[in-house]
Amino acid sequence: MPQTMTSADLRVHNQARLLRAVHDADAPPTRADVARLLGIGRNTAAALVGELAAAGLLHEAPAQVTGRGRPTTLLLPHPHGPVALAADIREDTWTLARIELGGRLTALDSGEHDRTPAVFDDIGRAMRRHASDRLAALGIALAGPIQDGRRLHISHLGWDDVDLAEHIGDDWPPTVVDNDARLAGLAEARRGALRATGTALHFHIDFDIGGTLLLRGDAQRGAHNIAGEFGHLPLTGSGLRCMCGVRGCWSLDVGTNALLRRLGRESGYGTGRALGREILARAESGEAEAGRAVDDNAVALGRGLGALTNALDPEAITLSGLGVELIRLRRSLIERACAEGLMAFRRARPPRILAGTVGELGPLRGAAEIAFDAVLHPEWLRTRL
Repeated sequence: MPQTMTSADLRVHNQARLLRAVHDADAPPTRADVARLLGIGRNTAAALVGELAAAGLLHEAPAQVTGRGRPTTLLLPHPHGPVALAADIREDTWTLARIELGGRLTALDSGEHDRTPAVFDDIGRAMRRHASDRLAALGIALAGPIQDGRRLHISHLGWDDVDLAEHIGDDWPPTVVDNDARLAGLAEARRGALRATGTALHFHIDFDIGGTLLLRGDAQRGAHNIAGEFGHLPLTGSGLRCMCGVRGCWSLDVGTNALLRRLGRESGYGTGRALGREILARAESGEAEAGRAVDDNAVALGRGLGALTNALDPEAITLSGLGVELIRLRRSLIERACAEGLMAFRRARPPRILAGTVGELGPLRGAAEIAFDAVLHPEWLRTRL
C-alpha cells in the first residue's frame, strides 16, 4: 500500500518540481511561468520561491522592463547555491566541468592519460582543486560498459572488471557513473535535438559506436545498467572478431577504428583519433581512397540504423561525435543504406536521422545533468530546508 503524502512531503515535492522547472528552462523563468508549468497558484509559487531563496537555492532578479505593467522578476541560481562536478573520460583524454542550476556548464580542467585506471588519480586531484562546500554531486562519463554502477568493462582499454570505488574513494558526495553514449543521448533529450521526442535512438561515434534508447527523454539502462551496447550486435555481416569477445560486431565497421583499418593503419586501444579526423578531411577534399573508407563507414552505419529501426521503432535518430561529420559528408548514403535495411512497409515513413546539437560535449553535458539530478530531488532538499 502506498504511503500517504503529508503536507510537508507535498511541499518539498513541489519545491523539487520548481527547481527542476528552473533548471530545464531555456531562459530564466518568472514566478508566473513556474506556476503555470507546475499547475499551482501564483501565491503558492511565490511562497515556494521564497523558501528556496531563503535556503540559498534560488535568487530573484528584476527582469528587463519592456513596457507597461507590473515589474516582474526572474528566477536564477543562487550565487552560493549547489553545484555538481562532471568528468568525461575519453580513451585518451579527460575533461572536468561544473554545472549549476539552470544548466550553465563551466569547463574547469582537462588532460591526457595513459589509458590505465591511474587516470582516476589525475581526475581526483583536479576535483579536489575545484571542490568547495557548494559541491553536491559528481557525474562521470566513461567510454564503455559500467556494470551495476561501479564495475568497469572497457575492452579497448584492457580494463576488465575494474572497481571504480577503489579508485574514486568514498569521501565524495553522491557519485553517478554512466556510459558516454547513453549520457550523450540524455544530453540531446534534455538540451538538444531530441527534446519532446517520445521514442528516440542516439548514437555516439568515436573510435567505435555506442548508443541508447530514449523513452520520453529517459535513457534506458537495463537490469544491470549496461543496456545500449548496440555496437556489439552483428548488424553488418563482418567476420572480424571484436575485442569484446564477439565476432562480427557493428562497431568494427563504424567509427575511427574502422576508418584506420580500412586504410591499413594501426587501430584499437584508443589511439588515432586525429588521424581519423584527417581521413574525413581527405575524403571531403576528394581523395579517392579516403572517400571509399568514409563510404564504407556510412553504409555500415545506415544498415545498422535500419536494423535497429525495425526492432525499436524510433521517431528520430541523432548522431554525435564523428557521427556529425558522417551525416554532413554522407547523408544520402546513410539514409539510402538505412532505407534498404528497413522492412518494406516502413520505408514510406523512415525515422528522421539528425546531427546532434549538443556537440562534442555531449557525454560531459550528460554526466553533468545526471549529477545535478541529485540536487533536484526531495531527499536532497530535505537536507537543506
